[in-house]
Amino acid sequence: MRRNRSNNTSPSKQTDGSLVISKDVEQNINQIKQSLGEPFDFTSKIYSFKNTAFAICYIEGMISVEDIELNVILPLMKWFKENDAAEDVLIKDFEQHIQIPKKLQFTTEFSEVLQFLLRGHVILFVHAGTEAYLISDQRWETRSIEEPSSQTMVRGPREGFVETLSVNAMLIRRRITNPKLRFKTFIVGEVTQTTVIVTYIEGLVNEDALKVAFQRITDCKAQEVFETGMLEEMIEDKGYSPFPTLVDTERPDVVCSALTEGKLAIMMEGTPFAIIGPATLISYFQTAEDYYNRFDLSSFLRLIRFAAFWIAFALPATFVALTTYHQELIPTDLLISLAAQREGLPFPALMEALIMEAVFEILREAGIRMPRPIGPAVSIVGAIVIGEAAVSAGLVSPAIVIVVSLTAISSFANPYYSLAGSVRMLRFLLILFAASAGIFGMFIFTMIICIHLVSLKSLGQPYMVPFAPFSLKKQKDTLLRFPFWWSKRKEGRNGG
Repeated sequence: MRRNRSNNTSPSKQTDGSLVISKDVEQNINQIKQSLGEPFDFTSKIYSFKNTAFAICYIEGMISVEDIELNVILPLMKWFKENDAAEDVLIKDFEQHIQIPKKLQFTTEFSEVLQFLLRGHVILFVHAGTEAYLISDQRWETRSIEEPSSQTMVRGPREGFVETLSVNAMLIRRRITNPKLRFKTFIVGEVTQTTVIVTYIEGLVNEDALKVAFQRITDCKAQEVFETGMLEEMIEDKGYSPFPTLVDTERPDVVCSALTEGKLAIMMEGTPFAIIGPATLISYFQTAEDYYNRFDLSSFLRLIRFAAFWIAFALPATFVALTTYHQELIPTDLLISLAAQREGLPFPALMEALIMEAVFEILREAGIRMPRPIGPAVSIVGAIVIGEAAVSAGLVSPAIVIVVSLTAISSFANPYYSLAGSVRMLRFLLILFAASAGIFGMFIFTMIICIHLVSLKSLGQPYMVPFAPFSLKKQKDTLLRFPFWWSKRKEGRNGG
């Protein structure tokens, strides 16, 4: 903000202790160096004339030097040479004679100067002026736009978010040219000072959820925030839940679709993942490709995802319950085969399931953390070798190897890794309930999960919409995807 010009020639402090801009450009540069600890990548250049001078300051690697020299320094030098008689030169005077094709701001606070400098702005000091002028010219090396690796698809756009916030905003604007598209900027992290943007469409967004998101981001008091996952944990509704309450995605088309449904998206500098809210449980079973294919194929694939979710969640527990308590429910021929396989095994069904599930989780984690060329090979070969060796050694039955393998494959069918991780954790608890009380134990645990899901909220909105509270209109896009021509307009989806 503007303040009256100071009469001294060195950075002075106001009554609140904050520094203001000096009339001496060299004093300002020295103050920046002192505040930043003499950084090696800080560059400053002073251009002196008969009665005046100006200085350019920036961080190397964060701006285009050629662009600044061509569009800022050369026009300034020319104007100053032509108007060197003035004692107190203000930028508003020579703005009328040259054109700087950059967004220009000004400040009188040194704290703002440092913030903008470290975000890739060019700082312009003018002799005898108490303002620092901020020229937006961020230009650093970025990763090219590529297809997201975490959410692949057969049909659809191949563009994914990158780690640069301005590029991500551009990808959204390319798809939504509505003038009511809004971007609200926040700074989070007392140490990292990370830029966060909340984007939404004015008039369509859920106002209650938007207010909650704004308030929680503003109240965030973390020391450091490097990724949207860290911010997600700090702004989600209070109370522990193994289920994610915000959708994360690398896909711009998913974000844009969510915005048109009245949701909001949160993006952050330095990460390609955006988070969408408010989320619902049904959101995690829907993919963008569901709306690029025919409705019959999309509905069929969605039913497969629901079935895979239940298999990944309950199949090992069902095996333990049936073989331990409810043998009468197993067909006779299958029961005889299972009994023959288990002859002489040292462990009960519970220990078999827990051991094999734990081994597979270790292999899965090892495959992710190992170098990419050998990670998949290690996980696949390791699972085959360990499974066959365990059966040959008489430690586990072939049936439990089949059950665990089918469970693992089903867990990969979920389009969102966050929900798949929740299922992996809950699966172990369900196995313990099955081992303690059979099918009845599974029923009790499932009811606990259902009650918990009904009580969940995402940014203050019900998590189980459209089932609780029930909405008949929105059932057109839950378990099945109805055709677009079913109604005059596309009904709002429940997730991206």
